[in-house]
This record gives sequence, C-alpha cells and structure tokens, in this order.
Amino acid sequence: MLSGNHICCLSMILAVISCEKESAALEPEKIKDYYPLGIGKYVKYRLDSTVYLSLGTKKEIHAYLVQDNIDAVITDNLGRPSYKVKRSIRSNSDTTKWKGLMSYLVTCDSKRLEVVQDNQRYLQLMEPVSNGFSWQGNAFVNTGGIPEIQYLAGWKYTYENIRRPFTLNSVVYNETITVNQRADTSGKPSNKNFYFEINHSKEVYSKNIGLIFKDFLHESWQPPNASSTVGYYESNSYGIRLTIIDHNF
Repeated sequence: MLSGNHICCLSMILAVISCEKESAALEPEKIKDYYPLGIGKYVKYRLDSTVYLSLGTKKEIHAYLVQDNIDAVITDNLGRPSYKVKRSIRSNSDTTKWKGLMSYLVTCDSKRLEVVQDNQRYLQLMEPVSNGFSWQGNAFVNTGGIPEIQYLAGWKYTYENIRRPFTLNSVVYNETITVNQRADTSGKPSNKNFYFEINHSKEVYSKNIGLIFKDFLHESWQPPNASSTVGYYESNSYGIRLTIIDHNF
C-alpha cells in the first residue's frame, strides 16, 4: 500500500511527464524543416501553364516537366549566404531534352525564408509557423515602379492546416503547411461583357521536402471595346500550377 508521501511523489512524476509530453507536442515548427536546403538536392514538378493566345482572346493550358536543382551557395546583394536554384524544363512527352529556364535565390535564417526571382524579393515563409499567422509577403516587391505587377501589392500571406496531411497523385504527405497568399476576384468571370480580375495564389510545403504544390493565377479581362470587338485578356495574365512528382530529399 502506498503511503501519502509515495502518492505525492508519484503525482509529481506524472505531472512532470505530462508537462514534458505537452511541451513536445507544442514544439513550434521551424521553416527550415519545410524548406530544406543542400547543394545537389532537386525537386521535379509537373507544370501546368495557363497561356493566352490570339492577341489574348483565347487561353490554353500547356503541360511541361520542370526540375529545380540547388546548384551553389553564393552571397546575395545584402551580403548573406544564399542558395542558387536552377530550373530546367522539358516537354511533358520528351524524357531526355532538358533546357535551362531560369534561376532564383533562396535565403533562409531562423525567422524567414526569402526568394529572389526576376529581381523581386518575396517573403515566402515566416516564423512563427502557426495557424492564422499572417505577414506581408510582397512587401519588398516593386509594385509601384512596375505597372505589370501592381496586382501583387498588399498581399497578406496566411498559414493554415499546420502539420496536416495533403494528398497529391494518391501520395499522402503527412506533415504539411499551407500558405494562402491571395484569393480575390473582382467582377464576374462568367460574364465577359464586363471587366473582371482574378488573383489567386496558394502554396503547400511538406516537412523535409519543401514546396510540393503551387497554384497561381493572375487573370484580367477587358470586355469588347473599340480596339477589340470580342474582348481580350490583358497581356500580364498568366497561371502556374506546380505538382511534385519526384525529389531526392
């Protein structure tokens, strides 16, 4: 039979164990875990690109394969160590002919992850990684100086579904985070007699892999007018959907 002192000690031990388990469960997520970096690492994606043809009167989706390779560590223009990522592209049917498409820089510290692409700096991920946390992801983008990207102004990136599973092509990624960057529609896209604009952007990252899914669309429509009897999509309209198909992390 346990004495009062033994019961007290046992209660204290159980309380400590309970606190340790709770502390472990509440251990905050780290952005480095959701965007691992290392020279030689790569991720392959299916790229579905929305393109606008016939002077913007017609749109199609073209499918490709792209591969992002972490190529080197360099110093960015702020003097920080950064990773240079090279993106190659090939047709969806040809399995051999890759062509260089672009490169971008990734810089990550304990508080945020930045991507510099086309001379614009984006705050892709920020800490704390918790549901509902928001930040101005395009704060450093020169939206005022470049009319074609003014639509990027004021975007509020927000986390949701932290540590939740996400399924792509029947593959379940058990621990992911979702970043909702924009979900805005002006006008009615179903009625082309009037102007409309769509801005939608969402990214999903998997722990120990990185970006596994991206869905982006900027689309603005000009209705029939004196210069176009049928209307047209503005020239800066485009869409990108990336879906992971392979990686070596």
